[in-house]
Amino acid sequence: MNDDLQLIRQSLRADMKRLRSRMTTREVNESSQRISLRVLELEPIRRSKTIMGFASINNEVDLWSLLDLLKDKGKTILLPRVGKTSNIEAVEYTSPRGLQKGTFGILEPEGTAFPYGDIDVILVPGLAYDAQGYRLGYGAGCYDRFLDRVREDAFICGVCYEYQVVDNIHPCGSDVPVHWIVTDRSELVINWDYF
Repeated sequence: MNDDLQLIRQSLRADMKRLRSRMTTREVNESSQRISLRVLELEPIRRSKTIMGFASINNEVDLWSLLDLLKDKGKTILLPRVGKTSNIEAVEYTSPRGLQKGTFGILEPEGTAFPYGDIDVILVPGLAYDAQGYRLGYGAGCYDRFLDRVREDAFICGVCYEYQVVDNIHPCGSDVPVHWIVTDRSELVINWDYF
């Protein structure tokens, strides 16, 4: 990636972090609830047995109530754990007591890694998304490496606030697009094959 694109992506990251940091707790909670209700209605969520979510930080979309509800419905819920090589592993989430802060200060489950091939749905956080489904994260590439390993028919759904959807995140060759994006105000279809 050339230096100009790198600077554009760094600037977009900084802008999105700043916008998100200005959200109040009430705004985060209300928007997260709207996003969770939309996600709950998605057909791949209803059909799935195994769903990977994430533990939110710094005003990211809060999925805890959604994940607990899905767990109560009999779904196996997974959370990411970052290993020593900065690669994400999916690990089953059973209760808040089984979580501890990991490498990046994010709550992670203990236990053995879940097989990549058994994950039906992945709910992905991001700083920004574009209309082609490309995601801008924090820059470590952890999610892109992980998403490149899951099975081809696994449903990958980005979740974010409406303002985080932009025209172009200027993806690089290793970026893996999501199939669907759910915000507090809309849904963006990238790939209709899942419906």
